[in-house]
Parts: sequence; structure tokens; C-alpha cells
Amino acid sequence: MVDSSPKLKWPLITGTLLVLVRGILLWVVVPLGAAVWLIFWPYWHFKKIGVRQLLGWVDLNLVAALQRSIFRPVCFNPLSMINWRDIGEVTHRVTILDPL
Repeated sequence: MVDSSPKLKWPLITGTLLVLVRGILLWVVVPLGAAVWLIFWPYWHFKKIGVRQLLGWVDLNLVAALQRSIFRPVCFNPLSMINWRDIGEVTHRVTILDPL
């Protein structure tokens, strides 16, 4: 017997909407993050923080912000925001296929 209750559709719908909204916002966030990295390049070069690490930090915080704002009613375990001082430990990377 297949359970076709609506509660099974929420994770799929929420995940799909989150990916779509994130994909659209990445078109704004990635160029802004790259521009900010260029402006503060001497500081981040000294701290050994690359542009991909900064963009990964921005992306993780974007997803956490989306889960804690417009997707709050349907996200039961939202990601936590990553502090600025922990940017050097971020291993998440934004790839060329993410905005699609």
C-alpha cells in the first residue's frame, strides 16, 4: 500500500522551491561576493582565504537565511549561520552548475 498523504510532498516541494530561489539569488550574490573579495583581496590573501571559500561561505549563509526567513514555516531543521571568523574553515564550494 502506498501512502499518498500530503505530508510526504512537503520536503520535495520545499526543497524544489529552495533550490529555485537559491539559484536565482546566486546570480546576484556570486558577483557581489566576487567584487567584495577583490576589494578586500590584500586582507584575505594574508588570511589565506580564497574567492571560492568566500563564495561558499556566502552560499551557506544564503541558504541558512532563506530557511530561517521565507521557508521558516516548512523547514524544521534549518542550517545555522556561519560566523565571519569561521570563514577560513568553510569547505563548501559553489560550482558552475549551482545557478542552473
